Amino acid sequence: MRGTSAYRTQRRLNYQTSREIALFLILNALTKNGACFELSFVIEGYEHLEKAYRTGKGVLVTGHHAALTQLLVRHFYDQGLDPIVITPDPRMRAAGAASAVRTIQPSATTLLKVRTRFRRGELICAMPDRAEHDSRRTLEFSTPAGSVIIAPALIQLAARCRAQVLFTEVRLADRHLAVTIVPPACDPSNADALILEFVSFVRARTEHSSRVTDRAAGAKPTVNTLSPSRLSSRG
Repeated sequence: MRGTSAYRTQRRLNYQTSREIALFLILNALTKNGACFELSFVIEGYEHLEKAYRTGKGVLVTGHHAALTQLLVRHFYDQGLDPIVITPDPRMRAAGAASAVRTIQPSATTLLKVRTRFRRGELICAMPDRAEHDSRRTLEFSTPAGSVIIAPALIQLAARCRAQVLFTEVRLADRHLAVTIVPPACDPSNADALILEFVSFVRARTEHSSRVTDRAAGAKPTVNTLSPSRLSSRG
């Protein structure tokens, strides 16, 4: 992961606690080595996903690169939604699951493939963050945690296809993963408005997360905060 743009993006933004980064790296390593385990999610706004999925127009679930946000794919997998993840890893597994999830690798035909999936009413998971700015394909904006660069092409495509777009973030909260799912307030076919709402969402979440990170940095360390006993084997 260290050599990926995702890693560089996460390193640039100072809004994740050391516990969150450590937990993601541990779970990612366990998954890659074939370990099966359960995750505990507490989700705020899951009803928005259910409503969006029922429209049959396709759904794009997107969020900035908070490391734990990638774990949400596991919940969608467990719920039988058969998510499709935009990732360079063609063998990606949902965290702690035995089977690989469906993926689309970034390429010149990615948008065509995603458009087909939207038309089939399927669920797409993607993070638009990029490590480097390209004036033709990305936009850069400031947040309380630093600058963020995104490629808005998937959001624009969702708008053209009239697919549903949802914004999400996953954070560590005591003994569970706290998930936020937020629908945009604008017309889902208005790409410019969707992008502005996504920018506002990222700014709001990073501002909140930066405050949490600052408090965590000043807290005394606790013993066994990432105890293996919190993982239950499934295989």
